Amino acid sequence: MTAAAVADQILRLADGRKLGFKVYGDQAGAPLLFLHGTPGSRDKFAIGHEAGRELGLAIVAPDRWGYGLSDAPAAPSLPEFADDMAALMDRLGCRRFAVGGISGGGAYATAVAACFAPRVTALALASPMGPVAGAGSREALSPFHRFCFGAQPRSPRAIAAVFALFSASLERSPRLAAHLATLRAGPRDKARLARPEIARWLLGSFREGLRRGTGGPVIDLMLFSRHWGVDPGIVQAPARLWIGTADTAVPVSAARLLARSIPGCTLTELPAEGHFWVAENYREVLAWVATTVHRARGTAEKATANMRRRHLSGGACSDPNV
Repeated sequence: MTAAAVADQILRLADGRKLGFKVYGDQAGAPLLFLHGTPGSRDKFAIGHEAGRELGLAIVAPDRWGYGLSDAPAAPSLPEFADDMAALMDRLGCRRFAVGGISGGGAYATAVAACFAPRVTALALASPMGPVAGAGSREALSPFHRFCFGAQPRSPRAIAAVFALFSASLERSPRLAAHLATLRAGPRDKARLARPEIARWLLGSFREGLRRGTGGPVIDLMLFSRHWGVDPGIVQAPARLWIGTADTAVPVSAARLLARSIPGCTLTELPAEGHFWVAENYREVLAWVATTVHRARGTAEKATANMRRRHLSGGACSDPNV
């Protein structure tokens, strides 16, 4: 099955809202819940379909709230989003799963990994949005990011207008859309979006995400600009975060803060790299997840086998009353 043949699926949540998603890669593989950026859609992860098959990963790619096929709740919060993702993984029969997030999806992925810490096997964050509302955090931001996460969220109409303009450019002039997407970007990101195959993939994901309107970006910026309501310090899973030092789309200082906030998180800084590094290096991220998950699974299976052997040989754990 090719990525293009992967079917859309819909989950009806308990309150009647729709949650759209696709499952790429190895349908019988280790589950990886991967969350797209701002804007974006379930189509974002089509690029990793073949790598997911080779690495034994079932990549569960939902549309986040207000994007693509997914409805938003009346009062969005990151903990509530985590609840929706737990319902999705329950529906798919996944008791334990890895979580990943790209760009704006990083905040949501962190929320899932914190709120459902015992269920999460790995956390991968690529060019993620980090916390900006803490003491001293906003002062470390560039003037552009202070505007994005300070002034702009106070005017949802302004956010909607900006993304409506971007959505119109996606429909009428992909070349203009690519220019707008890299307006503040460095040379490496501009070169990536100049490649037709990357532009088609990325802009197509943006277009699908915004096809029903601008509700998704409005929710994102509102949530990013305030305290998240979740504590990254309670994440239990092995975690790794990749951030380009020349990333202009998300605040690099906030991504570093996020890495420091997650226990044991490995921070990989990418010199001179920009926001779209993952477009050419997604396999590195998926390979890390696969290695981490499969290693943990092997360790658990070995421990279970040892316990069975001790039980059969009359060892310390053989007494059911112990």
